[in-house]
Amino acid sequence: MSGRDRPADLEAVSERCSRVLDTDLVQQYRSTLEASLSDPTIRSEFAAWREYIIERHGDVFADLADEGVDYRRRESPQTAGADPPRVSVDQADQALFVETLTFDFLLTELLDRLETRVDCTVSRPLAADAGVPFEACFAAVHERIATEISPEAVSSFDSAAIEFLDSAKPYDVGILHRECVSPVARRAFGRYDTPGGLAELAVDEVFDGSGAFYSEEEEDSETTECEAMHSEAFPTVVDPGCGAGALLAAAATRLAGAQRDAPAADRIRTIFDSVRGFDVAPNAVRASRVALVLAVRPLLEAAADSGPSPDEPPTFTPRVVLGDASEATVEDPPLDGQRANALLINPPWLTWDSLPETAKERWRTDPGNETEPDLFDRRGLDARLGYANDDLSVPYTLRCVHHLLRDGGRASVILKRDLLTGPAGEGLRRAGLGGRAVVYDCIHDFGSLSPFSGVDAGTALFTLRIETSADPNGCCAPFPVEVGGDGDEENDYDGEGPSNDVDEGNENGLPDGVPTVRWHSASPSETESAVSVSQPNAVSFGSLSTMQSTFDRTRTRLVPAEPDVPSSSWLRADAERAAIGTCTYRIRHGVKDDAKAVYAVDRETIERHSLGPDHIYPYLKSKHIVKYGLFGHDLQLVPQRRIDEDNEDELRRETPATYAYLDAHRDRLLDRGSSWFDDGPFYSLFGVGAYTWAEYKVVWCRLGFKPHFAVVSTVSDPIVGEKTVVPGDHCMFVGTDDEREAHYLCALLNSAPYQRCLRDISSGGKSSLSKSTVERLALPEWTARPKQQRLADLSQQAHSIVPDHVDCSKRAYNKKTIPELAAVQHEIDTMVEQFLVDGVDDAA
Repeated sequence: MSGRDRPADLEAVSERCSRVLDTDLVQQYRSTLEASLSDPTIRSEFAAWREYIIERHGDVFADLADEGVDYRRRESPQTAGADPPRVSVDQADQALFVETLTFDFLLTELLDRLETRVDCTVSRPLAADAGVPFEACFAAVHERIATEISPEAVSSFDSAAIEFLDSAKPYDVGILHRECVSPVARRAFGRYDTPGGLAELAVDEVFDGSGAFYSEEEEDSETTECEAMHSEAFPTVVDPGCGAGALLAAAATRLAGAQRDAPAADRIRTIFDSVRGFDVAPNAVRASRVALVLAVRPLLEAAADSGPSPDEPPTFTPRVVLGDASEATVEDPPLDGQRANALLINPPWLTWDSLPETAKERWRTDPGNETEPDLFDRRGLDARLGYANDDLSVPYTLRCVHHLLRDGGRASVILKRDLLTGPAGEGLRRAGLGGRAVVYDCIHDFGSLSPFSGVDAGTALFTLRIETSADPNGCCAPFPVEVGGDGDEENDYDGEGPSNDVDEGNENGLPDGVPTVRWHSASPSETESAVSVSQPNAVSFGSLSTMQSTFDRTRTRLVPAEPDVPSSSWLRADAERAAIGTCTYRIRHGVKDDAKAVYAVDRETIERHSLGPDHIYPYLKSKHIVKYGLFGHDLQLVPQRRIDEDNEDELRRETPATYAYLDAHRDRLLDRGSSWFDDGPFYSLFGVGAYTWAEYKVVWCRLGFKPHFAVVSTVSDPIVGEKTVVPGDHCMFVGTDDEREAHYLCALLNSAPYQRCLRDISSGGKSSLSKSTVERLALPEWTARPKQQRLADLSQQAHSIVPDHVDCSKRAYNKKTIPELAAVQHEIDTMVEQFLVDGVDDAA
């Protein structure tokens, strides 16, 4: 399927979803429910639902009120991009209730039509076999509202529902969810539905990675999946946060091809018994059940005539129930005493700080229980500085693996790529988990690709197995002995799973890291870049076959940044490790004055004091710097050309107005407390020298962590004319008089390998991009070789794009997708990886 066809398929799916959602039945349900919230029956169920949400998620309604919940299904062209309306907390919880119930009603109606169409029964109450108490009865609300829906609306819905169901794939349930539920509501619960391709890849990894579901005897006899279906070794596959059911549906689809000689009804029951899930969200339970039914629909149609009698169609029971991963045990439904052979996990992407204290208490483990892993071993200052697990996905994953996965079992976990590095993911990178060992067999790294709509965070698929020994390989490292490969890190990945060839290991006797598949775009056009950024999951990540035809794959390895500390940041064995090394450039600090009220000037100050332009320069603060460009500038009085320059007589003689202005503030300037200003005239500055006046400078902000680098030279200001840009106190920079050299450095620093390394080595504190941090990067000197020249070309091209897009607020700019800039950035990322792996070349 070509890239040109895929958006059309997406459009067709969205159109089918829209037709179902736009039916009078759904619209009447929504509007009637909104108007009936004071009804005693509905009010009672609303109270029970609200109590459940607060108990399980905390008071998310206040956060939703701050963002402004718009429970209309889709933005209209007039409101798209506009600031959300302000709403009260009461309005927020009512809006979320309406969204939740409308989506549940839609799923219930679709499942009812599907049962009729294939002549079977799969419906069951949401609270059936729940692992957590759930008092709200959605069915009671549906029955109450249904009494006010017109027969014509029901009839019109039938045709739209049948049209949708006849062509629907299991992953379309996720699209339906995104169309029906507002983005702010999905974000509040960390809900990002797994795209189909990623789900299929996750399932392939746990099924194919190591034969973990079958005994050695079965493997030796070349047991087929079909034969395994009849054996006790047939896997129990569990998703502890099933969302819209993509992972469960992918597993069910995989298993649907087995047991071909068995009756269809038996095959369905085997699949529904094997593929199990739970979620704390009622909507997710309903959605996952629908996705599972769609996954086995061909078998349901085949089983339609196999009921006990024509009047009694067969009944099937998907084992998807309400449950909370923070307290689920193997004894709870749906495991019912049986640990999983495989876990499929896409945990909620929520920060730890966003959780209420009641939820945090459920996730914390008893420190006195020796069998429980300590998920929060950072204490005191370290925890306050961000070294604790700051993402819920980490304790979520570790707890599920520890409690629910059997010895020898495997798991596929979809996580933020950043957890490969930095303190938040340290727990994941350790070898031990409650007395057992975690071994990573493969990691799929999606780099700058974005599988999830509306989420810029990088994504990785971690595949692991759990072992009984805390030291399975004779060393304390979460790396397999057989890590694959012949030493050629950049061989194209063939898509058949990681190689199991044995490497010699490194000089410390540790295995050579985790086999890794790096997914990356292949020479994208502007159109492809726009598609991959704006609708990645529905297009490029819609299926595994589409992913494989859209993206290139490269085999590499991830290794610890500190070889003797396996839990230290994991970097690519080739590019990212090569990005750490010797910096050949001198990094400088911006101008510091400690008297902004004096040195910062504007048109009014300039005119009131008759200041001439001689010592006034365009001045950069952190707010002015974006990648490859500037977002405006301030004006600053810079009365010295270098530190300790004693030019007081010259200043008084040549620019008397400027001197008079400074003299009027003499007491304020002498009162500056820093010893940096003790020598020289009373208006002395720090951080100013010949480097400040370099013709070209690569600048960035040293505070916080915003690794945006830009080349600056001069700007034309309407007040002072064409002047050299001066970096301010919060800036760092590298100065050069060679424009091409500056752009080469800027391309390196803005590239994905260097950006990731900066994240790995930065302190996470106030000065995350300080001189000492950036000096740890390998910045080879400019020798004008072909690859360096090409990087300079690309940086100049990027700098030519940015100015056309800054005619808006900074906030609006940060939300922009600029396809042509994305295409240039992709080429920079690819070239820098080659540059780091191969070194500076001599050939074109």
